[in-house]
Amino acid sequence: MKRPHNRKRLLSMHKMLFEIARGNFNGHIPLSSYDDEIETLVVLVNMVAEELKESAFHSGFVNPYITHRMITPATFILDEDHSIKNVNQGALEILGYNAAEMLRRPIQDFLIDDFSSMSDIERKELEEMLLSGEIITLNFITFKKLIVTAECSVSRLSDGKFTVLSFVAPFLQPNETASESFEINLSRHSNLKRTDARLIQRVYDYVLANLTEPLPSVKELARQFGTNDFKLKDGFRHFFHTSVYKFYTEQRLKRAYLMIEQTDIPLKNISFMNGFNSYPNFSKSFKKQFGFSPKELGRGKAGGFLPLDHFNPS
Repeated sequence: MKRPHNRKRLLSMHKMLFEIARGNFNGHIPLSSYDDEIETLVVLVNMVAEELKESAFHSGFVNPYITHRMITPATFILDEDHSIKNVNQGALEILGYNAAEMLRRPIQDFLIDDFSSMSDIERKELEEMLLSGEIITLNFITFKKLIVTAECSVSRLSDGKFTVLSFVAPFLQPNETASESFEINLSRHSNLKRTDARLIQRVYDYVLANLTEPLPSVKELARQFGTNDFKLKDGFRHFFHTSVYKFYTEQRLKRAYLMIEQTDIPLKNISFMNGFNSYPNFSKSFKKQFGFSPKELGRGKAGGFLPLDHFNPS
């Protein structure tokens, strides 16, 4: 496990998992030539990101203070040598660079795809094909060394000197409307300051990021975030209209609902994966939340799975 190539792959997985944890499912870890357990894990992490991107955002289980824009455009203006003359903000956000790091550099520097072996004739044919409206799949490398695969279109500006390369990709963006609402709520609560509101938001994000772990007591959470338990309980209830513990339980059950509906993971495993110490407790909480037991939730909506009667939760 101490070999350099193993460490590099593990580091890539750590970065990828961090991106997934913060809600960015658009990354992809490059595969290596090794055929071992680490490579298997790399494949699984890539699959998880892909499945989450395709399913979770279409099911509504997202942080309401973050909006997942499905139409973030990335645009590059390339000169005759295929160097980047200009780039829009969407491309910078998706790839994680700033403009100074990208301008005047060949677009090839940001691609995994290797076109260097192509002959001049093949390159010319490719350019003509693209400029005629064909779509090409390119694999961009982000600042964090993850891969973003995109279906790209190519067009030429009227003067013929510059080429436009563009694609569309999902990307996380702060929800300004929700933030404004948060500020309005704050102004109506005289006992809370803006710093308190940011603290409550941090607690909220912490709970969402740790749904598989036991929830600390409110007093312990307050100590952890540098406040007192009264202010934490009062602030959380004001902004989210529920208690910290009830919110934690509801979010775990929503996550379990999604997993039951869209995977074939055994119900007992799902209960443990969502922090419940026994299946009976999970089933009881699930029925109280949704009005029916986990066994009664159909699993055919997202993947054609067998009815739940075919699975034994115990």
